[in-house]
Amino acid sequence: MHIAIVGGGMVGLAFAIGIKHVLPAAEICVFEARALPSGSPSALDSRATALNLASCSLLEKWGIWPQVHEAAASIRSIHVSSKGRFGSALMDAGDVGEEALGHVIENHHLGALLMQLAQTCGVVIEAPAGVVGLAIAASQPVLLRQNGERMAADLVVVADGADSQLARQMGITSERREVEQRAIAANVRCEDTQEGIAWERFTANGPIALLPLPENIPGQRRYNLIWSAHPERAKALETLDDAAFLTALQQEVGWRVGRFTAVGCRTGWDLVRVRAREQVRGGLVIAGNAAHTLHPVAGQGFNLSLRDADALAQVLRESAAEGAAPGSIEVLQRYDRSTADDQRFTTGATDLLATLFRSRGPLLDLPRDTALATLDLLLPLRRQIAQRGAGRTRATLPGQAQL
Repeated sequence: MHIAIVGGGMVGLAFAIGIKHVLPAAEICVFEARALPSGSPSALDSRATALNLASCSLLEKWGIWPQVHEAAASIRSIHVSSKGRFGSALMDAGDVGEEALGHVIENHHLGALLMQLAQTCGVVIEAPAGVVGLAIAASQPVLLRQNGERMAADLVVVADGADSQLARQMGITSERREVEQRAIAANVRCEDTQEGIAWERFTANGPIALLPLPENIPGQRRYNLIWSAHPERAKALETLDDAAFLTALQQEVGWRVGRFTAVGCRTGWDLVRVRAREQVRGGLVIAGNAAHTLHPVAGQGFNLSLRDADALAQVLRESAAEGAAPGSIEVLQRYDRSTADDQRFTTGATDLLATLFRSRGPLLDLPRDTALATLDLLLPLRRQIAQRGAGRTRATLPGQAQL
């Protein structure tokens, strides 16, 4: 079995590891267009990923959870509030009977651990090694590499990120929805002694998330910030100097978190909800952000991709036992069906959360604010919400069947 994966980021590596874990004899090659990163960014210039409990369990199955846990910060509770409105809620790990609701790890740590695991498993990683074309012949897909070489495979997984050139070249279109928001990512430091708290603050312009990061400075806490706002507002924030940016952040978040003292480099991007209209063809799987991009409010994008990777691995393992070709459309449609409900629910829940706390007038805002204020008193509901966020269960959205 020859499998080619286009894209050597965390998603591409996860698909390679997942398949190799269940099919160790498979020959898997990952092609990454850019040179592999080296070194580590400064503490305030890194980017991070939130891992829910389901993702942690998968990493444990792959054998790297101890190393991930050592480099990560635990989320033991999540504080949710809405600026200028009454009410707040605190979801605790005890609501799901766990020590943590999830964990946050910087991407350079997680990427290095996935890279090391992939290479240990026998995955071949070529970088820089761009792929400029893909043809699906009658028998198998053929990659056209940047150096002019052609490579045949039994299955190609395209994980080259949002706005995938290969998917577009194959004529795979996407459903795109502008959300009229722009996100800013940065690390911030504040004077605080509270540990293990993630903060979710909803404002009239959009949500603000502060995810805890490991910190070794006494009396200080470090957070990964994702600040979503109207594009004009976000672009104005990006041009501020550090002091003015921290002042603006303090005004939006308040003082529960502590006094913000430092911010690192900032990255901004326009938020667009994208879903590929096709995620499988004979010999081809579209994965990660090339298949679906989510609003970052709930940090579910990479978690969803990890579940996709595990689902494809399980389908390929079953089909191999049946003697079916890994790239056959029947096998890949089985994978597509197995992930459809999860993707639909996660996308819908994320969109709902991103829009729920926008001001919509007193008649609609009052019931929402009341529900948030009383959530602490409603243990069964709070437990269900915490379980869903941790990846333990999925529930029903309006108009959807129970998953």
